[in-house]
Amino acid sequence: MQPLSEAERPPDAGFLSNVRLVFLSQIAIYGLAFGLRAVLARGLGDSGLGTYSLFFLAVVVAGGVANLGVGLGNIYFLNKDTFRREILLSGSISVLLTTAVAAWLVLIAWALVFGPDIFVSGRSYWLYALALPAVVGYVLFTSFLHGSSRFAALSAIAVLQGGAAMVAAGLLYAFGRLDVFWALVAWSGSFVIADFGALALIGPSGIKISHVLRPDWAVLKEQIRYGAQGQIANLAQLFNYRLDQFLVAAFVSRAGVGHYNVAVGLGESVWWISSAVALVLMPRLTGMDQERAREVTPAICRNTLAVSAVGAIVLIAVSKLAIRILFGSEFNASFTPLVLLMPGIVAASANRVLGSYLFSQGRIIYNTYATFIALGVTLALDIVLIPTLEVNGAAIASSVAYTAALIATVYWYRGVSGGSAAGALLPRPADIRLYTDILQRLLNRSRRAENEAA
Repeated sequence: MQPLSEAERPPDAGFLSNVRLVFLSQIAIYGLAFGLRAVLARGLGDSGLGTYSLFFLAVVVAGGVANLGVGLGNIYFLNKDTFRREILLSGSISVLLTTAVAAWLVLIAWALVFGPDIFVSGRSYWLYALALPAVVGYVLFTSFLHGSSRFAALSAIAVLQGGAAMVAAGLLYAFGRLDVFWALVAWSGSFVIADFGALALIGPSGIKISHVLRPDWAVLKEQIRYGAQGQIANLAQLFNYRLDQFLVAAFVSRAGVGHYNVAVGLGESVWWISSAVALVLMPRLTGMDQERAREVTPAICRNTLAVSAVGAIVLIAVSKLAIRILFGSEFNASFTPLVLLMPGIVAASANRVLGSYLFSQGRIIYNTYATFIALGVTLALDIVLIPTLEVNGAAIASSVAYTAALIATVYWYRGVSGGSAAGALLPRPADIRLYTDILQRLLNRSRRAENEAA
């Protein structure tokens, strides 16, 4: 048997270990989010979950705009060591305070003119005043952990936020107090807790009130100028992933949003694999020479795609029973849109890997183009399909859009790398030997552990 060629091997010996570490941390983070969704589905029902989801999405979208890209700017300038950390932090807090005041003024003005009603009404409406600054603060504070490569701390804060929301919602459900208002209090409060946790890890001792009130405008301008470039693409991607839920609310019902939210939440679990691979792969490819990056990318992409496809098949096989057990029979209608989402979700798994390659070659603009192509396809198909096919139409539109993004990315990948679409997407016989080698390595490690224990 011939040994694996250079291009068929992982980038280095530590690659799989790093992917496994990130993958396990993502399971913890997204597992908490999944558990929270199940508790909310049980406690709020499909219509209540839909209302909760619309509030959640409104805050996330508004927060993406309100942070002005400063979080991304922090990550970049901390890595480049361009500006002092204290100056960046003071500017970030200044943006946070400005955002909070602006949000409160807008909320008061809206309530006076139109009444306290944007997806939620009454006392729930005023929770926007807590939730929006809390989410913006989370983005800004965690960017300092990310920019300092403190990934363990970053994961700990994410787990803290998810765990706080899950525990609070679970207790409310156990004591029969879980309704939309208290669910939103739990979610908003979890970000406040995470903000204080992140700030404690950053170390607030360097914060000077005078610098917060009068930030270094030249530095803050640079934070916004650089970060806004990436934030536009992030917002487009967010709209691509979540815009259809707003349209389902407009054309179908809030119960439909609840059904679709469950389908999306289950379907995106397939992305745990590709997300872990892309997160580890991006800096690795960036540090490689062009020839080496061109060799390893197709092998990693097609194997990530194959594993994601297997994961999607397994998920479809168990999801009908899982939906009934975890969410209740009220959400049985989530099964069909879940199945319809799967082709696009699998396609997006490959897109993440190829996007990492384009990023590493300084062609991040192509990832932005692909995101806007997907957004355009999503919007056009949503408007056509949702009024007639309802939730299933939203799922079809998303699946087609994700696939369109992959087709565009493959086109640019071929132009940059000189590789073929087949090499990046279609499994090869040699890939089976790669899995055999990995399995043998795991078995050997297990045997060594048993021998050491004995």
